[in-house]
Amino acid sequence: MMSVSTIPDRPGRIDSPAAHGIALHAGGRGRVTIATRTVGTWQERSIPVADLGGAVQEFAGRPEVFISQNRFWGVRRVVAQLAELNALFVDLDYYKGRYANLSPDQFLLATRMALDDENLPAPSLAVSTGRGLALVWRHTAAPRAALPRWRACQKVLGATLASFGADPAATDAARVLRLIGTINAKSGNPVEAITDLGNTWEFDTLADEILPLPRAELVALRAERAKRRAAKDDRIKAVAPANFSIATLWEGRLTDLQKLRAGRWPDGIPSGSRDEWLFLATTAMSYLVPPAVLLREAEALAHEAAGWSESEMRSRMASVLARAERAFRGEKVDYRGHDVDPRYAFRDATIIERLKITEREMIDLDLRHFASPEIKREREQQRKQRDRRAAGATPRAEYEANSLSHEEPWKVEGCSRATWYRRQRNKARTTTGTGETGPSGCMVAVPVPASPLPAGARQGQAAAA
Repeated sequence: MMSVSTIPDRPGRIDSPAAHGIALHAGGRGRVTIATRTVGTWQERSIPVADLGGAVQEFAGRPEVFISQNRFWGVRRVVAQLAELNALFVDLDYYKGRYANLSPDQFLLATRMALDDENLPAPSLAVSTGRGLALVWRHTAAPRAALPRWRACQKVLGATLASFGADPAATDAARVLRLIGTINAKSGNPVEAITDLGNTWEFDTLADEILPLPRAELVALRAERAKRRAAKDDRIKAVAPANFSIATLWEGRLTDLQKLRAGRWPDGIPSGSRDEWLFLATTAMSYLVPPAVLLREAEALAHEAAGWSESEMRSRMASVLARAERAFRGEKVDYRGHDVDPRYAFRDATIIERLKITEREMIDLDLRHFASPEIKREREQQRKQRDRRAAGATPRAEYEANSLSHEEPWKVEGCSRATWYRRQRNKARTTTGTGETGPSGCMVAVPVPASPLPAGARQGQAAAA
């Protein structure tokens, strides 16, 4: 694709676990999950990015090793603890379909032709997984707030390659894929890169290329984004998508719920508040992940926040899980004569009331959605002020400190304010040749010399006199 769309990287073929880990996660924030599978056992290790290269190299040549494509806070590989989005990906299980007789390189060519037909970008990396193919589109780090747009891209890529065996269950942000330099135990084949490492996309640009935006809207979107970046001197990092949706709303609410939990209950949620908080947090997750992933996410949240078992979570969150399943199937429910999404929907004010969030918490915890209208207005005013400062506007205090009203020069000259300003106007006129000023600075009349009159005219004046 166009070189302006990507960030150039060092080219080359990845040939080891360490190179794979560094290529995916160098410079990122959070922790990376390495998972291993043996007979009947699945184990996970959470590794800080700084320690990744050395930690994963020990898995070279070992069977059934996987690496997360994105990064997480803490040790749990769950979307609720997502630190940064790092790559889009598609896992293609073609070993049992009509493409089973193709080599990995031949199969890759077929998938690239399908992507080209839909004007979609080629992947940054293609990995032969021993029985299938993993395609990865690396992009600049994006926060969890970008998750709705990231998921939309995943859906487009998955739908485009569905006929090639795209695994519909392998699309969530917490997914792990096989680690290069290890072995697929089911086939005995090595996991290896079959392309050189491509460039890293800017996340917004990659999403623009994948999502079906009208060309005029796409051009306008890029122009506006470039304008914002120029105004802020390239200080903008990856940010949430500008397009508002129900998913972006609930992602923001989930962030506020996690801030509230950390700030109000640092030692754990007490028994009287667990159900309410987990009910709202699980509802938020139901808008961010498919039902199959929601079970794992809800179980992790319930275990971490309340110490519940999976069976207890299923029992207490049954209605949220059931509604998510119905929404996933495309069902609607009647609400006041309208067909609506069956998942729970609340207003911010309702959640504030249910959780009894105070104004002090709204301010101290920097809650963005669960804040009063007055606090939101004040923050909007502060945002506009920062934008004006970034655009070069003078702060009011500085303006007033340097203003004439502050210096009061009319007192120095011993005249009134109105007289002083009148004198300045008169001086300006003098400078432009429109008049003269007297010793006091006030305007004086300048006599206009009489023009000579013809003799007849002078006689007429004398007779009139």
